Amino acid sequence: MSTKAFLTNIQIARLLVQYRQRSRYTHKRAADQLKMSITKIRDLEHARSPQVRWTDMLGFARLYGLSPEETENLVRLAESSETPDLFHSFKIPSVFFTFLQMELTASKILICESELITGLFQTEDYNAAIRDDNAPDRKGPAGAAGFRRDRQISFMERDWLPEVVYMTSEAALRRQIDGPEVMAAQLEHLKQLDRDYSLFKFLVVPFGAGAFRCAGSAFEIFEFEGGEFPKTAYLESFEGARYFEVAETVASFQNAFDESVKKAIPIKDFQLL
Repeated sequence: MSTKAFLTNIQIARLLVQYRQRSRYTHKRAADQLKMSITKIRDLEHARSPQVRWTDMLGFARLYGLSPEETENLVRLAESSETPDLFHSFKIPSVFFTFLQMELTASKILICESELITGLFQTEDYNAAIRDDNAPDRKGPAGAAGFRRDRQISFMERDWLPEVVYMTSEAALRRQIDGPEVMAAQLEHLKQLDRDYSLFKFLVVPFGAGAFRCAGSAFEIFEFEGGEFPKTAYLESFEGARYFEVAETVASFQNAFDESVKKAIPIKDFQLL
C-alpha cells in the first residue's frame, strides 16, 4: 500500500469512529446489524484492514444515517484506497500489514531490538541464517528473502525518510548468526547506514553498561506528523503483535527507551575485536 493510500485509510478510520459514536452504536451492535465481525470493524477504525471496500462504506453509511455528502465522501475515500499494496505478492498477516504501513508513513521511528538485529537492517546472509534456524526442514519460508528485500528497498529508496533511532545491544552483535564473517559484515552494514543516512542514529548498549531497562526487549515506537494518527508503540511476541495508542502506555515504552539510550554508545565506536 502506498503512503497516500495508508493516509487515506487513516481518514476513513477517523470518520468511521466519529460516525459510529455520533449515532450511538457500539461495536457489537454495529457488527450485528451489518453481519460483520467486531474484529473487522475495529480494524477499519484503526486503519489496520488490508483492504477497505467501498461497498462496506455504503453499509456503514446506511447504518449510521449519513447524509448524501458524507456518504459520497466516505465512498470516494474508499475507492481511492483500493490500490495494490507494496507487498501484495506476499502472504502477510494482517497484524504485520499494519506494522508495514506504519513503517512507511511514520515521521519518526524508535527501534529497540536487544537480542537480534532488526529485520529492516539485516544483511542478506544474516537474514538467511535466521530463516534457516527458524525452519531447518525447509530452509525458511518461501518468498521470505524477496519480502525482506522489497521491504528494505521500499523503506530506503522512497522520496523521504523518517528520523530513525535504532538501539541494540552488544549481545545481538556478538551472537554468532552463521559465524564471525557474517556478523562482521552485519556490523559493517549497520555502520555504513549510520554514515550514509543523516536521519538515522545507530546505538549499542555495551556489556560494560550493565543492566538496562530494555534488556531482552523488542518494540518500536512510531510518531506521525499532522496529528492524523496517534503515537503508537508496537510490541511483538510469540503470541502475536500488539499496538498501544493510549498516551500513558506509549509513554512507558518511551521512558524505557530513553533510559536505555543513556547507557548506549554510537555504533561507530563499537568494535567486535
